Amino acid sequence: MSILNKLGETKLAKNAAKWMTDNRGLVVAATALPVSFLFERGRVTRDVLYARFGASPEKHDERVRHVQDQVRARNASGSTEPMCTARPPWLTMSTRTSTYKKDCNHIEVALRDVLEVDTERMTVRVEPLVNMGQLTRYLVPMGYALKVMVEMEDLTAGGLTMGLGMETTCHRYGLIQETVVAYEIVTADGSFLRVTAESDPELFTALPWSHGTLGFLVAVELEIERVKPYIRMKYIPCHSMKELCDRTYELSVADDAPEFLEATIYSKDTGVIQCAWYDDAPADRSKINHINRWYEKFFYQHVETALERGEFEDWIPLREYYHRHTRSIFWELEELMPFSTKTWWRWGFGWLGAPKISLLKGTMTEGIRWKLVHKHVVQDIIVPMRELERSVEEFHERFEVYPLLVYPIRIYNHGDDPGLQPNPRQLEPGKDWDMFVDLGAYGIPPALKRGEEWDAEEHVAATELFTHEIGGFVPLYQDVWMNRTQFEEMFDHRLYRRMREKLGAVGAFPEVWDKVRLQPKWRTDKSFVEREEPTEAKPALRSVEASN
Repeated sequence: MSILNKLGETKLAKNAAKWMTDNRGLVVAATALPVSFLFERGRVTRDVLYARFGASPEKHDERVRHVQDQVRARNASGSTEPMCTARPPWLTMSTRTSTYKKDCNHIEVALRDVLEVDTERMTVRVEPLVNMGQLTRYLVPMGYALKVMVEMEDLTAGGLTMGLGMETTCHRYGLIQETVVAYEIVTADGSFLRVTAESDPELFTALPWSHGTLGFLVAVELEIERVKPYIRMKYIPCHSMKELCDRTYELSVADDAPEFLEATIYSKDTGVIQCAWYDDAPADRSKINHINRWYEKFFYQHVETALERGEFEDWIPLREYYHRHTRSIFWELEELMPFSTKTWWRWGFGWLGAPKISLLKGTMTEGIRWKLVHKHVVQDIIVPMRELERSVEEFHERFEVYPLLVYPIRIYNHGDDPGLQPNPRQLEPGKDWDMFVDLGAYGIPPALKRGEEWDAEEHVAATELFTHEIGGFVPLYQDVWMNRTQFEEMFDHRLYRRMREKLGAVGAFPEVWDKVRLQPKWRTDKSFVEREEPTEAKPALRSVEASN
């Protein structure tokens, strides 16, 4: 046993870990928050310098060759361990804390620059570690933005396009992969491929949701659109769930649909629809709402005022709107640091921003990680819009967590071999898509706050079954409780497996299941004893349909 392991077993270390677990908010405010502030200031400075001196395609090519050289060296060594990026798991924005990397060959893929903006073709080409904050700093001053510009600043282009990316423009464009023009990857033998819908339609379809298990992404080209410096936001209060669901659907499928559309649900009977359009500054400057100034209320609190004020409008600077949830981590910061919503904190310390999710993960004790799995909800489901009201009822019964996030999303039909993303079971009349919605719950179930029993596995697993039953699916950035059989029923693996064989990825990269499943360790009780999955198999997803 190493010295560090021995120290970790001492009574002092155990007591310190328990204190950190029980006083998480204070620990975060004293450590992760100031470090996050310094980290962000350094990164912004780096991005500004890079933007000023410009991209260097030659350096990009050198960095890609470095990835290829590492892959070929691994193959020449005779290693049988699969490959993955050398990026530590805690640096990702996913709520998962994966352990698969400890058994892999680590390949350095340090690619984090904007390479090219083509205003004739209306595309931007970026390296995989370019994040959304970096892109808005680069594109918005030029008058452009991604068609699907995802809200959290630290989310990366690679993670979004090879996993899942959605925003309030998805009712117009679909998920972010629908706006991809080309993927550039390094395959298992070290070859370089530029993949487009024309050059290799099967691989182009298989890459989304593959989570880097078909090859290393080294660049991606995405569609952009022209923008204006502000958005004009309309807040529409609703006092019944039927009203909210019906109006959201009508707005999402209208020929003149708003350019941005979302809803926030505050109880099983109340919510606020937010629709917005690109705009110039208003004549009355007092109507400009700088929602990301450190002393302002969090955005979700501002939206909630519509329930009492009634319908109203304001104008928000575009970049502030894009990143409206960064400062409050949606509404999770209030759970983590209850004092963060207080006026004294906002005025005195709000300028520090929010702690980075990556740093929160990097400072977790095992007790905190266990609590995040068993005493905390991060649950998104993507379901047909017609099932939204029923899904809200299911969430209320299972979680009773509010607010709830609602993003309308076009889900396209990709034919008989759609890849991992499921096809819609029915389509809008005359369209090749159906309108879905992402419904997200984030927080601590009130049942636990009331001292009642609440079984995470029971409720999350039941929600996964419910989602499949009504024709939906779950994002894979959260803990996935279903077993492998259920997973492969929800996500069609036929094309994915063919591409794994064709590219020589079998054995060279983990399977997507290995990367996204909830590790057996975290299914156990608080003793953290490692064990295999339960011997009594869960019901197959199809059995739920069969019984209804």
